[in-house]
Amino acid sequence: MHGNIQLTAFIEVGNDGLFAVCTDTNPIGMISGYGDSVKEAMENFNECYEEMKELWAQDGKEAPELEFTFRYDTVSFLQYYSKIISLAGLQRLTGIDRHQLSHYVTGQSRPSAKTVARIQEGVTSLGRELSSVCLF
Repeated sequence: MHGNIQLTAFIEVGNDGLFAVCTDTNPIGMISGYGDSVKEAMENFNECYEEMKELWAQDGKEAPELEFTFRYDTVSFLQYYSKIISLAGLQRLTGIDRHQLSHYVTGQSRPSAKTVARIQEGVTSLGRELSSVCLF
């Protein structure tokens, strides 16, 4: 089996505060990773993927190359990126009060679908703006 297969991997934080990264169905078996942080869970996820490829090789088969698109639940995204984008900055991007954003980061409350859409719109807008920046 040759060629790259596009898959979605979902990043979520559980009620226990641990992060999980899991794929939707895929042709080589369940791939998942867990950790105390998004980074740790993604590293564990990548290790699991490499182990799956090794198992295929032991059976004399070549595993397909998989390319992953990572989708965050909003809480995981905010927890991970709040170390890069301040909540005050995110407030300016989204119009959502930083104290409310803080409640999402800590898991004290969950954002509504409308709030998730506002966060997505603000982050997407920032991404477009940053991708057009040219430094000299």
